[in-house]
Amino acid sequence: MTEEPGWYFSPRALDCLLAGFMLVMLSQFSRLPLWLSLLAVSGALLGWWIRRRGLRPLSGRLLLGLTLVSVAAFWMAYRGQYTVDTAASFFVLTVALKWLELRHRRDLFVLFFILCYLVTVTLLFRDSILWSLILLVVIFLLFNALQLASAGRFHRISGETWRRCGLLFLRALPVVAILFVFFPRVGPLWSVPLVSNQPTTGLSEEMRPGEITSLAQSSARAFRAEFGGPMPLPSQRYWRALILDRFDGQGWSRSDSGGPEKRASRVHRGAPSDALKASEYEVLMEPSYRRWGYALYQSEPVSANITQDARGLVRFERSVDTSVRYRMERTGESVRSQISRPDRVRYTRLPPESSPRTRAWVAEQKALSESQDDLVNRFMDHFNQQPYHYTLRPAALGDEPVDELLFDTLEGFCEHYASALAVMLRTADIPARIVTGYLGGESGLNNGYLIIRQYDAHAWVEAWLDDYGWVRLDPTAMIAPERIERGLRASMGGESAFMSSNWGAAERYQDMALVNWLRLRADAMNYYWQRWVVGYEGQTQLSLFSRLSGQIGLRELGLITAGLVAALMAAGGLYALWRQRRQRLSDPYRRLYQRWLRWLRRQGIDTGPGDPPGVQAEKAAAALPGQAAQLRGFGRALNQVYYRPGQPSPTPSLLRRQLRRIMGRQSPRAQGSSHRSGQG
Repeated sequence: MTEEPGWYFSPRALDCLLAGFMLVMLSQFSRLPLWLSLLAVSGALLGWWIRRRGLRPLSGRLLLGLTLVSVAAFWMAYRGQYTVDTAASFFVLTVALKWLELRHRRDLFVLFFILCYLVTVTLLFRDSILWSLILLVVIFLLFNALQLASAGRFHRISGETWRRCGLLFLRALPVVAILFVFFPRVGPLWSVPLVSNQPTTGLSEEMRPGEITSLAQSSARAFRAEFGGPMPLPSQRYWRALILDRFDGQGWSRSDSGGPEKRASRVHRGAPSDALKASEYEVLMEPSYRRWGYALYQSEPVSANITQDARGLVRFERSVDTSVRYRMERTGESVRSQISRPDRVRYTRLPPESSPRTRAWVAEQKALSESQDDLVNRFMDHFNQQPYHYTLRPAALGDEPVDELLFDTLEGFCEHYASALAVMLRTADIPARIVTGYLGGESGLNNGYLIIRQYDAHAWVEAWLDDYGWVRLDPTAMIAPERIERGLRASMGGESAFMSSNWGAAERYQDMALVNWLRLRADAMNYYWQRWVVGYEGQTQLSLFSRLSGQIGLRELGLITAGLVAALMAAGGLYALWRQRRQRLSDPYRRLYQRWLRWLRRQGIDTGPGDPPGVQAEKAAAALPGQAAQLRGFGRALNQVYYRPGQPSPTPSLLRRQLRRIMGRQSPRAQGSSHRSGQG
């Protein structure tokens, strides 16, 4: 078929655009619904195949129908969700439809620009160093496509096209670096949620038998923690997240009575960049799409991007949908002298008639105990002295899970034993609550920080003892003390259930030295990338510059940024002028071309700024028909120099002689002008 006017370029440009789009879609598959991912990939492949085969594009009516059906399906899937995630997903849909609309060469340039924008949108959801490098490759592919689509001398991807992209990147790098470091990081005037409903692995607001057990199959990071002083001992690494105080006979849930919230004592908009004090620690939290954070017991917030309720739990103002960094300070022990009557009632409430065998056993132990402390010690010793088994594959429990665990199956995971202990304490009229969070953590590269993963999820009990206040009681420490000291992997003793459904996780193969070496270094690269590049926000910027140069605020940073950018632009302009002059003096073809242009102006021949030498020669031949052959020959020779670099070109000396002959013959127009001047 006949191509549309203006559709001329190397077909390899389409290949580069398609390859870049497919790499971007790799990062989108886990975020987008399956139907939208398939639609986007299918639309791109169909549009590419139509143009590469030279087939007739889809008709306008068919495109309109596809657009209406796609938009209707999108509305049904995302109805009522107004988030950045929704907008980004709709943008993917429009890109897919644009692939089907490629008719003219300008459509290709439009596709180039929207794919560049899609790369920046992807960075909102993929901020690891690996994905950043992949997206940088995508940018290079897109700029290769731009070169191939410009109808220049490049017709395929080569080392030269990659080199030109690299040089362009290096030239822009200083400006980008200055803007990144100095441009004031101010918060947006409005706040739009990144996502509205994103499924994720992690703790939930309820705890049923087996829920935390299932997290043992996930090696996904929950957060990392760095300490200003020595790391706490493994037995002290209890990261509190949620308090569950409602028991319905089967599982636990929370009632959200955390009391008034407490702000940071030292107000910062976010985590600062100055060195951690010996009592401080910093948490870099992965997106959880929840409002709660993680903190050690007896800690207070330092950065004001978090709050803390009366129970010491960390909270955010909105769901954590991106990596976030916050700072806490460990304080000394504080004893609470009393518990309110409503709290005592709430923390001792049990469903009527539930766990009858446990109630009877607790009554026996209470009769034998001399004090509250003695009774609690009896409960803890019971878990240590009886043949309870800590396992990831406990037997299924029925309508009375606590009774069945304590007296029948004798096997369970942390949530089973924590639930049983809390019921025992409440039966004895001792206020108790379930705390869920994480326990332990793996040391990162060179013991610089802790890595806490989903399989470190844990549940324990906090009980109110009249002489001590809230006290942590962990039955897991009595049944499997190696879980506390050495982590879940060691406590399983080679049990095959650990990570049994996650064969591809590197953490499963920690015993292999090479795998462990690579794993820790890859995590360290990603950690410092997220901490110093992705996490480089307002307070980090201000605290960094205040250490270097005293008191610097947003106004001073703005002035510094403007001055540095202006200086760079001036330096770049001067360099471009110097290079242009140098090329003009050193390139014999350029000197000849400039001389040719000056001669055309003297002859009164008007040529446009974008006219190639052949077009200029045709205009000159029309004005000077006596020299038409020489003018056209000179124009063809110059065209060959600039537009056919792969073929033999005429030498500068030959072109110089041709131009001299042209300029030596005075045109009739010039002769007439000279004769009239002599008569005057």
